[in-house]
Amino acid sequence: MFDDLSKELRKLERGIQIPIEVPLDEDRYFDRKCPASSCQAEFKVLFDHWEEKVSDERAFCPICRHQAPATEWNTEEQLEYIKSVVLAEAHKTINRALKRDARRFNRKQKSGFIQLSLSVKPSSPPVILPIEAAEIMRQQFVCPLCGCHYACIGAAFFCPACGHNLVVVAFEQTVETVQRMVSIIPSIQSTVADAYSADVARNSVRLTLEDSLARLVGVFQRIAEALFEQLPNSADLKRRRNVFQNLSESSTLWKSATGKGYDDILTPDELNELECLFQKRHLIAHCDGIVDQAYIDKSGNTTYAVGQRIVIQESDVLRLGALIEKLAGTLQDLVDAV
Repeated sequence: MFDDLSKELRKLERGIQIPIEVPLDEDRYFDRKCPASSCQAEFKVLFDHWEEKVSDERAFCPICRHQAPATEWNTEEQLEYIKSVVLAEAHKTINRALKRDARRFNRKQKSGFIQLSLSVKPSSPPVILPIEAAEIMRQQFVCPLCGCHYACIGAAFFCPACGHNLVVVAFEQTVETVQRMVSIIPSIQSTVADAYSADVARNSVRLTLEDSLARLVGVFQRIAEALFEQLPNSADLKRRRNVFQNLSESSTLWKSATGKGYDDILTPDELNELECLFQKRHLIAHCDGIVDQAYIDKSGNTTYAVGQRIVIQESDVLRLGALIEKLAGTLQDLVDAV
C-alpha cells in the first residue's frame, strides 16, 4: 500500500544529494572552525577560494596548522543549519510519497457498504533560520603562495589552502592592528564608562594595553624564529625553546649565524628600551605585573620598587611596535641577503 513511501525511504537510506547554500558574510567570507580539540579556532575564508583553492582531501588551520578533509571544518551553527535543511527535505519527500500512495489507494476503492480512504495532513516543516554572519574578523590575509584570502581575529600563521607559513604577513598585520587599537583607546574608555562605570572603563583600558604588549612580544618571537630558520646554517646552531623571547640570547644567535646581532641594528638606547618593554611583558605574563628584583636588574628600570605593579601606557605599546618593526625589517634583509 505504501509503495512510494518505501521507495523514497530506500533512497534516503542509500543517501541523496541535497544542495545547501550556507549564508556568507557581506564580503562573501565563509565561517570555518578548526576540528582539532586542542585548538577550535574560528576563522573565515573567501568562499570562492574555499571552493577553488582548498582541496577536498585537506585544509589547514591558520592558527595551529592542523590538517583535515575540507568537510570537517563546519561551525556548530553550520552543522545545525545543515541538519535542519536535510530534515526539511526529508520531510517534503516523505509527505509527497504519502500523498501519492493515498491517491493510488483511493482510486482502487469500490462503492459499497464500507469505504476506506486515506488522507495526508503534513505536519509543519522545521523552520530553517539563516545563520547570522559572524563578527567581521579584524585581520584579513592573502597567501603570497596560492592567493587564498582568509581572515582571523588576531594573528594567523598558516594558509588554510596550502599550509604556507605566513608569519611575516601575520607580523605586519598584528602590529598594524595593535596600532589601530591604541588609537581608539579614548573611544573604548568613553563607551565602557557610559555603559558600566569609570572603574570598569579604566580596567578595560589597562587590560587592552597589557594584552597588546603581550601580542607584540609574541608575534616578534614568532617572526624572529621563522626568519632564523630560513638561514642555511640555522640547523648547526643549538637553541633552547622560546629563546627568541630573550633578546640577549637571540641576538647572540643571530650574530653567530649572520655576523650581526640586535646591537648592530638598534642603538644602545633603543635596545635598552626594547629590553625594558620585553621585561614588562614578562612581568605581566608571569608575575601579574608585580615588580621583582629580577625585573629591575634586567630592565634597568629603577622607577619602580619591588612589590609595585607596573603600568602600561599607550606610548609603551606604540614604542614597542616601532622598535620590533625596525628590528624585524633588518632581520628580513639579512635573510634575503644570504
